[in-house]
Amino acid sequence: MRILDKKLDGKRYLIILEDGREFAIDKDIYFEKRVYELEDIDEKTLSLLIFEDNLKKAKQALVGYLTRYPMKSEFMYYKYLLGKGYDSATAAEAVAYFVKIGYIDELSAAKKLVAKYQRSKSRLQIINILKKNGFKNSTISQLSLTPESDLKLLDKLLQKKLSHLKKPDNKEILKLIKWFVARGYDYNIIVEKIKEYLNY
Repeated sequence: MRILDKKLDGKRYLIILEDGREFAIDKDIYFEKRVYELEDIDEKTLSLLIFEDNLKKAKQALVGYLTRYPMKSEFMYYKYLLGKGYDSATAAEAVAYFVKIGYIDELSAAKKLVAKYQRSKSRLQIINILKKNGFKNSTISQLSLTPESDLKLLDKLLQKKLSHLKKPDNKEILKLIKWFVARGYDYNIIVEKIKEYLNY
């Protein structure tokens, strides 16, 4: 396909083809890919130039988002770019670029979320939060989410809740057990702990 004209328009070059099509690419890409030397362009090269141009715009969009929201998973950054209208390949490539240079560190972000919630939520609740936010299973498996941390929090919450019960009856105890089970605590451990506190 013959190139009829190349025009600088601000920071972008407008490329006009003989079939009537026009496309604009970033000035840096224009010089980096030596487009100024081309008199003809095939469909493969055209697609590559458009992809590189979209990729640069995606990277620029992601920089601002990373600055505002540094504790997200790779998937959530990818999803953000999809929401901005970028195609899957461009979004994935942009995220991979920032992972490679260290601007996106999913494990570090996951650890910060764990630190934020570990004093108020059970291990299962934290894992569910991480999964909901797109963190990979391979990332979650590297975190220090041990049953021991659950026991410490369980002790603390049980003491607090039981202290508010003047004369706990079976109905109140059952309600309390259900509350803890719904938050990911082991039923048997909860029952044993309650027995300890109430001297059953």
